[in-house]
Amino acid sequence: MFNSRLKKKISELDSELEIFKQRIDLLENENNRIHAILNSMVEGVIAVDKDTRVLWLNPTAENIFNISQKNAQGKIFLEVFPNNDIADVIALVLKGKEPVSKELALIWPVQKVFQVNASPIFESKVTSGCLLVIHDITEIRRLETMRRDFVANVSHELKTPLTSIKGFVETLLEGALEDKENSVNFLKIINTHADRLNTLINDLLDLSHIESKEIVLKKDKFDLAGLVNEVISGFKSQAKKKGIEINSALPQGLEIFADKSKIEQVFTNLVNNAIKYNKENGFVRIYSEQLADKIKIVVEDSGSGIPAKDIPRIFERFYRVDKARSRQLGGTGLGLSIVKHIIELHGGNVGVESTEGLGSKFWFILPIS
Repeated sequence: MFNSRLKKKISELDSELEIFKQRIDLLENENNRIHAILNSMVEGVIAVDKDTRVLWLNPTAENIFNISQKNAQGKIFLEVFPNNDIADVIALVLKGKEPVSKELALIWPVQKVFQVNASPIFESKVTSGCLLVIHDITEIRRLETMRRDFVANVSHELKTPLTSIKGFVETLLEGALEDKENSVNFLKIINTHADRLNTLINDLLDLSHIESKEIVLKKDKFDLAGLVNEVISGFKSQAKKKGIEINSALPQGLEIFADKSKIEQVFTNLVNNAIKYNKENGFVRIYSEQLADKIKIVVEDSGSGIPAKDIPRIFERFYRVDKARSRQLGGTGLGLSIVKHIIELHGGNVGVESTEGLGSKFWFILPIS
C-alpha cells in the first residue's frame, strides 16, 4: 500500500517536473526570441535600472555610441554615454513613470538627429528602470530640409520671370501697345523670360526624371571624340560672339560604353557653362586622361574661376556662385546637378578644380566598359 502511494507520488512529481521543464524551455525560447528581435532592430535599444545603471544594449546602440555592452553593463548611464539630454529623458521617465518622446540633436559621438522614445520598466507595479529606443532620423530631416529648400528655390526662380512678364503685359495693356518701338522691345523681353521659364521647367523635368532612379540607361559603344565634336559645332556661333576658341584633344577612336544621349547632355551643359562664364577672347579645352579601366574627361576654361568657399557646393541644385550674373545669362542653376546625377548613374564621379580669376577645370570619370 505504501509502495503504491510512493510510486504515485513519484509519478506526480515527475509530471510536475516535466511541466516545469517545459515552462523553462518556453521562457528560454521566448527570451531568445526577444533578444533576436532586439538585436536585429535598426533602432538602438538601451535598458537602465532605477539608479540609471546600464542593464543591456543592443548592437545598434553599440554602433551608435561606439561602446560594447561588456564595457557599459553595470555602469551609471552618464559614465558610459556622456549626454545630458538623454540622461534628462531617463530622469523624467523614472520620476514621472510615464513614457517620454523627444527629438534630440546629438554632437557626440556623431553629429546626428535622433528620435528618443523612453518608457518605464515596471516590476510589481513599481518603476524599476527605463527602456530607451533611439531612432536615427538624420536622413529624414536632411531630406525635409532639401524639400523645403527646393520648393523655396523653385518658387523664387519661377516668380522672377513671371513678375517681369506680368509687369510688361500690364504696361502694354495700359496703352504702351500703341508705342510700336517700345512695345516690340517689351515683347522681346517677355519672350526672353518665357524662354527662361521653358528652360527652367525642362531642366526640372530632366533632374526629376534622373533623380527618380527609374531612368533606364540605353548604353552602347560610341566614339566619344565624334560626339564632342558634334557638341562643339552647336556652340560655334555662341563662342564666336565672345571670341572664344574651343579645342578638343580627345583621341580619335576613343570608345566608351554609355548612354550617348545622356553623355551628350553632360558635354552640352559643361561646354555651355564654359562659354557663358568665360572672358572675352578666352579658350575652352577638352581633353582626357587614361586611368586603368576608366577615362577622365576634363573641360577647362579661361573664365573667372570659382571661389574656394563655393567649390564644395557647386554641384548642388540651384547653387550659383554669382546669382545675378547667372540669371542675367539665362542660367537655371540646375545644369551641374544634372551633370553630377548622369555621371553617377553611369557609375562615375565628378569634380572641379578652380582658382578664382584663373579659370576652372570641370572633370568627370567614367568606366570605359
